[in-house]
Amino acid sequence: MLFLIGMGLNYDDIPYSAIDTITSADEVLVDQYTNFIPEEALESIKTRLKINLRLLSRSELEENAKGTIAKAASSSIVILVPGDPLIATTHHTILDLAHKMGIEYRVFHAPSIFSAGIGESGLDIYKFGPTTTITFWSEKYKPTSFIDVAKRNVENGQHTMMLFDYHYQEKRRMRLGEAIVLLHAADEQRKAGVMTQDRKLLILGDIGKDTQLIRYVAFGGIGKEVLREFEGKTLTIVVPAKPSFAEEEALTKFI
Repeated sequence: MLFLIGMGLNYDDIPYSAIDTITSADEVLVDQYTNFIPEEALESIKTRLKINLRLLSRSELEENAKGTIAKAASSSIVILVPGDPLIATTHHTILDLAHKMGIEYRVFHAPSIFSAGIGESGLDIYKFGPTTTITFWSEKYKPTSFIDVAKRNVENGQHTMMLFDYHYQEKRRMRLGEAIVLLHAADEQRKAGVMTQDRKLLILGDIGKDTQLIRYVAFGGIGKEVLREFEGKTLTIVVPAKPSFAEEEALTKFI
């Protein structure tokens, strides 16, 4: 049987109900392709649960996923996933393949940035529009779709959650300074008029961890001090549309 088990936002927020499944599994695999997991977090899980872990490569999760899933026909195979297992489309593909191959599966859910981040922001979950990702630019690839999504949401009176890209090859997340540069460049290129100097943004850092930090600040006010505060943290930005009175009250905590 195949098990997808969420690790939550702190990487060890594994559901209590999944512990027996993990410790009795024939093999415990870890998805470190769709998101970064610190080495110390992996070591902590191995030590606490007294298990061995094997990191999955990109090909084992995508191109050669059938080979990974096939093992679950005769063995108990666990795949640990950062956050909540079914947020990334990669994991939906895995379950679709398992279904077609006649392999049973079960999912254990855990906190994700979509639930915890929105909850911590104090903004109304029903007022969020489509989510987008601020994507790394390269010499030949400079997507601007993330600014288009934010513009449409603002025009529709909807908040926008903007995830930060993860560089798989370099094993690092996008930094706040990099994201600010890309937001400005994309806004200018698309003439979107979203990232004005006085546009208020909600910066979420290390949500769900002891090092959690949230700031509500104008786009033009993100200087060296703010960049230093968020250095090394897992980041998400929320672009609020026009907040309600209750939302404004909630946001004052983060000024």
